[in-house]
Amino acid sequence: MLAVLCWPLLSAAAPAPQQLHLSAQQISRAGIATASALSALAADAPPAGNDQYLSGTVVTPPGASALVSAMPGGVVQDVHVVTLQQVRTGTPLLTLFSQPWLEWQRDYLEKSSAAKLAAARQARDEGLYSDGIIARARLEESRDAAQLAALAAREREQALRSAGLDGTALRRLRDSHAPSPLLTVRASQAGTVLELPVQPGQRVEAGALLARTAASGPLWVQLQASRTQLPLLRVGDLLQVEGCAKLRVTAISPVVDSATQSAQLRAQQVGQDPCLKVNAFVEARLLRAAPPSDSVAVPAAALVQRMGEARQDYVFVANAHGYAAVPVQATPAGGGMVWVRGALAAGDAVAVRGLAALKGSWSGLGPASLSASQGGK
Repeated sequence: MLAVLCWPLLSAAAPAPQQLHLSAQQISRAGIATASALSALAADAPPAGNDQYLSGTVVTPPGASALVSAMPGGVVQDVHVVTLQQVRTGTPLLTLFSQPWLEWQRDYLEKSSAAKLAAARQARDEGLYSDGIIARARLEESRDAAQLAALAAREREQALRSAGLDGTALRRLRDSHAPSPLLTVRASQAGTVLELPVQPGQRVEAGALLARTAASGPLWVQLQASRTQLPLLRVGDLLQVEGCAKLRVTAISPVVDSATQSAQLRAQQVGQDPCLKVNAFVEARLLRAAPPSDSVAVPAAALVQRMGEARQDYVFVANAHGYAAVPVQATPAGGGMVWVRGALAAGDAVAVRGLAALKGSWSGLGPASLSASQGGK
């Protein structure tokens, strides 16, 4: 079972230890056995909580995978990269010979020239109107015409930018007035080329897939947690993929699958270790910090709860009068052990067998008497 990273503070309103008065004969007859509380686990024991594993699959984050498509259709003239090649933003991927692309550029030049003429006409009419030569209606017509012409030119410019022309190439096109049927398709982000489903000489339609790239950056892992683990997991927990990267839990699903009784959680890679591969199945081990110095380790079987009481763990600690039900704060220590904090110390004997008889006496169902006390030992 997993537990949260932080230790809850012992509240001043925590229940007091409660003494169960039992004789040696009653203890023997109930078959009660004890184990000593430990100040430290064995040297070969896993660190607190580090024996817990979650399994899952490596996936790419949304937005990390980019699809490169053809804005205008055409014929593939040349392919400049290969699959699995690392590329930078703006790296040429392939070149298309496209008649529609030539027409787009010509249309842009025509609309750009028309916008310049309309702007010049507006400027002239502004001067004529200020001199009182023309009516205001004519000036308004010039302004509207200039605005519409500029809008049409910007629309064509945006289409060219979307297809791959940057500001420098647009200025060069306006200065040279020499459109070209060759369109160079470039990478929109740095990463790795995953797919190139085209080859030279192939005709592609507008909108067809030309390449698929995966951006460089931390990957995600979709993990499964059992229904018993889920309530104790927290966003921010660290996981370790054996011999590989660390992961940090970023989201936990509130829904449990009805078939598997498990819930999905998402973890993000810490750093960019290349050992994680998309679609790979991995197992991640939960990482836990060392327990506080004032805690002791007891078997997990020693923990009990009292019926009708808010969630509170207890252990039965042996003393000269029988056993004291001592409230504790617990977190897993791995290997069937838990770290606990409360009114007990290393070397104290805690009950691990015969707990049903102790709980019965504690609830007033057995022959032993129950009294509350702060000392209890």
